[in-house]
Amino acid sequence: MVKSMPLKIDIPSQNDLLKNTEWDCEEKSNYKIYQSGSHINSNFIQVYVPNHPYRDEKGKTKAVIYMHGFALCMPMFYEQHLEKLVEKGYYVLFPGFQKSDYPEKPKNHEKISDKNQTELVNWSAIIEFIQETFKHLSKGKVRSVLRKIIVTAIRIRLFLAISLIIGLISLTYYFVDRRYGRHLIKLIRTVRYSLFQSPSQWMEKAMTTTDDAWEMLCKNDSQLAASKTDFYLFGHSLGGLLALSWIYYLKQEKNPDKTQLTSKFYPQQIIVSDPAPNTILGIPKTVTLVLQLLNSRLTRGAIDIKKTGLDIDVPVAILHGDDDKLVKPAAWNKAGLFSKKSNFDYIASADKKIYFSLSDKQKHLFACHNQAVTNTTYFKDALFKKFGGVKHGGNAYNNEYIWPGLNLVIEDQVKASELLDKFHLKTIKVVDKLPKKPLKIKRILITVLSMMALSGLGYFLWNQAMI
Repeated sequence: MVKSMPLKIDIPSQNDLLKNTEWDCEEKSNYKIYQSGSHINSNFIQVYVPNHPYRDEKGKTKAVIYMHGFALCMPMFYEQHLEKLVEKGYYVLFPGFQKSDYPEKPKNHEKISDKNQTELVNWSAIIEFIQETFKHLSKGKVRSVLRKIIVTAIRIRLFLAISLIIGLISLTYYFVDRRYGRHLIKLIRTVRYSLFQSPSQWMEKAMTTTDDAWEMLCKNDSQLAASKTDFYLFGHSLGGLLALSWIYYLKQEKNPDKTQLTSKFYPQQIIVSDPAPNTILGIPKTVTLVLQLLNSRLTRGAIDIKKTGLDIDVPVAILHGDDDKLVKPAAWNKAGLFSKKSNFDYIASADKKIYFSLSDKQKHLFACHNQAVTNTTYFKDALFKKFGGVKHGGNAYNNEYIWPGLNLVIEDQVKASELLDKFHLKTIKVVDKLPKKPLKIKRILITVLSMMALSGLGYFLWNQAMI
């Protein structure tokens, strides 16, 4: 039986992010879900609390800080995994660090409406989107000429970006699915809020709400407050990068209580799925183009593993998919054009390993970017085929790879770098070195012929004195 009851708690907090806010408590059969904050204030958090917490032989409890992917701020995207973890007796903290207009409590796994399917473009949604964005930019009184000039410049960029968005949506309606654009608008609304936040703010929000939530739990559970807890970090996509950057930002924390915060949430191990090596890679290219056009804080103040990875001193596992189109495996295991080191090499830990799950297209198994996600039905399938992969529940990649990997690290104290022969695989394959893919002769021939044709055209134009 599930019931909801408000819980009013005064939480001591450095930044007062969740202080004096109301915590809802939803009771399940074996655990409780506490929730506070809101997506629009980027202080949303859900805390999964087991009725019978797992304790190791030393009496320690276990907790997982769970970092979501870009624009996947609702727990429902990862719900099955969150439930699996709390049912094993672990505390799970899910901070929604990105600002968005997602509902705090989706009703019955709420989905975006598919009304007005015959409209070419949902102009009312687009106009509302533009008005809200301009309103956001114009908050407060514009008192100085300089500020007016800046706001005007931003609006020009914004107009160009929105024109591009409308064009993309229109093309999508024509060539893909007339209902697709409605869902894309919803996703872009979430992206829009990210234009005005730097990645370091995401880290600050995640750490502060996690700290506030843990204070709330300890204040109401004297046994938990008195016992020691081992923390582990899990993250997907953008959240994977933030999980890998957690230690760096703990050490950079400027709070007076820095020592206590660092010791409290210092992870035992870190395990991530399809992480982005920086805050730009992993975001779809069309979205990145819009962000760069707007010169947003997101693109200007990127978090990069090349910097944050140097502080990692705990075991690390990267669980990647060989068919990831958003963050390709080469982004981690191959050096860049002007670099001798790969992004993986910048992780300082001596105990680190990257694993690759393999696709089996004959069995319709795809090791995509969203292999850690369990539910994308809030959006249309047509949209999420382009945004990392469609998921209608946990599949072999969840059940045999992602979930067991994290559980082995937490419960059995297996080093994250020693997981390869510990996976009990029945359906999928996992390796630590990707097999070499055969050369795509057709693509190579087309490229060579195209270059020859262009060269021939250039030579002809040169001889005709046309260039």
